[in-house]
Amino acid sequence: MKNNLRFMITMLSLVFCLTATVAFGQETTGNIEGTVKDPSGAVVPNVAVTVQNLTSATDASGTTTTGTSQGFNRTVTADGEGFFRVIQVPPGVYVVTTEATAGFGTYRNENVQVVLGKTTQLNVELGVAGGTNVVDIAASDQPVDTTDNEISTSVNAQKIELLPKGVDFTSVLRAAPGVRNEGAAGGFSVDGASGSENVFVIDGQEVTNFRTGTLNANNAIPTQFVQEVQVKSSGFDAEFGGATGGVISVVTKGGSNDVRGEFGMQFNTSNLNGTARPFLQRFTSGSGAGFVQSFELIDPPKSQVLATYPTANLSGPIIKDRLWFFGSYSPTIETQSTTTNFFTNAPVATRTLTNTETFSRKRTFEYAFTRLDAQPINNLRLSGTFTWNPIVDQGALPFTTTTNPNINPGTVSIGGASPVTNFGGSIGTLTGRELTDRQGGRQNSNNVTTQAIFTPSSNLVFSGRFSRGFL
Repeated sequence: MKNNLRFMITMLSLVFCLTATVAFGQETTGNIEGTVKDPSGAVVPNVAVTVQNLTSATDASGTTTTGTSQGFNRTVTADGEGFFRVIQVPPGVYVVTTEATAGFGTYRNENVQVVLGKTTQLNVELGVAGGTNVVDIAASDQPVDTTDNEISTSVNAQKIELLPKGVDFTSVLRAAPGVRNEGAAGGFSVDGASGSENVFVIDGQEVTNFRTGTLNANNAIPTQFVQEVQVKSSGFDAEFGGATGGVISVVTKGGSNDVRGEFGMQFNTSNLNGTARPFLQRFTSGSGAGFVQSFELIDPPKSQVLATYPTANLSGPIIKDRLWFFGSYSPTIETQSTTTNFFTNAPVATRTLTNTETFSRKRTFEYAFTRLDAQPINNLRLSGTFTWNPIVDQGALPFTTTTNPNINPGTVSIGGASPVTNFGGSIGTLTGRELTDRQGGRQNSNNVTTQAIFTPSSNLVFSGRFSRGFL
C-alpha cells in the first residue's frame, strides 16, 4: 500500500513539474482553434485538420520576408461536435487544410496568422464533394481573439519590413499605441510608466537589466532576427509580475522547407545629420566685490561618424518536414573620428588655441544568431537558439561623454588638455592619440535557450525550457 501511494505521489509530482512551465513560463507560441461546418452551418465531426507553415509566404501587401514562419506541421482530429484546437503553434503565417471526407470536398485556408500568446479563431466551412473550398484571409481581416482580456499590440515580420525603422527591434516599438522614447532617462515609456518598469523577453528568456530595468545594447537584437514583437500594456498574466509598465516580447525567426537568404548593407553617416547641439560655457574671474562671471554659447564642430550595418541571413530545411535551421550575422560597426580643439579657459575675446588632436574609436556590436527547430513526431516539437552578442571597442574618445555625437561631440575642450598616463618601465609616458589608440575593451555576451513541447492532446501539454544568459 505504501509503495503504491509513494508511486502515485511521485508521478503526480512529475506531472506537476512538467506542466508548471506552461503556467509560469514566458510565452513563445499561440494557438489555433475553430469548428468544422458544412455549407448549411451544421457541424461536421471527426475531420482531420492539418496546420502547416506557409512555404512561400506573401501577405496582402505583397512583401516577402526570410523566415516568415517557422517549420511546423501538425494534424489534429475534430471532436464529435466539430471542434478542433491546435496548441503551441509558433507565431507566423500558416496554411490550414482538410482532406476530402464523406460527402464533402477539401478545404484550404492559405493565410492564417498566429500571434504570440493569442488564440486564432477559425471556422472551417467544407464544400461539396469533388470541390475545394479555398479561403484567403487578408492580414487586416484576421479574427479577434475573444479568449483573453489583455491589451497588446503585435508587429510581425511582414509589418516590420514595411515600417520606417532603425536596425534593431526597439525601433518598431513606437508602432504600439502608448509607447514613446524616454529621451533623458533612456528606455521606453509604456502608458506613462517609466522605462525602468518594463520587462523584456526574447524567446521566453527575460533579458531585462536587473539593475536599471532597461534593455542592454547587447540584447537590442537586429530586426533581421525577429519574427514578431509584442507589447503588452495591461491585463497581462501574473507570470509577468515584475512589470509595472509594459511587457515587450520578441520571438525570433526560424527555418522552413524553403531555402531562403537575405544579404544587404545599410549605412549612416554624420554628413547626413544636423549640426551638433551648442552648449553653454560659464567663465568666472575675481572674488568678493571683484567677482565677474560671463556666459557663452559655443557651437562645436561635428564629429565624423560612419555606421555600417551588413547583414547575411540563411534558412531552410536540414531534413524536410522534420528539422529546420535559421542563421544570421548582422553586426553594427560604428567608426567615429573626433578632432578636439583645446582652448584656454577664457572668454572668446582672450581665448587662445593651445592644441589640436584627432582621436578615433571603432565600436562593433556583434550580432550572430542561429536557431534549430525539430519535429520528430506529430506531437513533439524541439527548438534551440544561440545568440552571440558582445560589444568590442578599439580606441577611445576621451572628451565624448555620451553615445550621441550630436549632444557632446567632444570637438571643443575649454581649459582641458590631451590625456596623459605614465606607465613606467619600458612603456613610459603615453599621451594623446598614442594613449587612446591602445585603449578599448570588450563586453562579452551570449544567450542560449532550449525548449521541448509535447502535446498528446489538445487539452494537455508537457513543456520544458532551459535558458542561460551571460553578460
